[in-house]
Amino acid sequence: MFVSEPVTEMLPAAACTRAIRSIVLACAGILALLPGPRPALAAEAEPVVAPVPTLAQLADPAWIATGRSKFVQTCAYCHGQEGDSGKVRPFRERKAWDPQVIHDTIADGRQRGANVMPSWKASIPDELIWKIVAYIRSLEGKPRN
Repeated sequence: MFVSEPVTEMLPAAACTRAIRSIVLACAGILALLPGPRPALAAEAEPVVAPVPTLAQLADPAWIATGRSKFVQTCAYCHGQEGDSGKVRPFRERKAWDPQVIHDTIADGRQRGANVMPSWKASIPDELIWKIVAYIRSLEGKPRN
């Protein structure tokens, strides 16, 4: 879970134990998931937005391999290693899935009822999000391994 540095800076290291610090960080993480505006703890830097890649770049085997590695590390817990688990339709069943829609869902997150996907733009660089998009698109219409 990503918690911004300003939260950790508010906790004096000498004055609190590791357990208390963990509890405070967990609470801050839960608060970050709640809807509505967050109180500003400090000026947050805007994430760097990478240019939209071409379809050729999204089909590049190096991009797909890098995207797969990050997907397995970050997304497989909910979606399975090949996007066939979770509360959404398997990625292999999607046809002509718009890369911008995939990118925006990863970057901004979304909520449909109790189904919540967090925003990843604060913890995954935009260029790497596009490589995850390349991996997800590579799964379209392919049989399961």
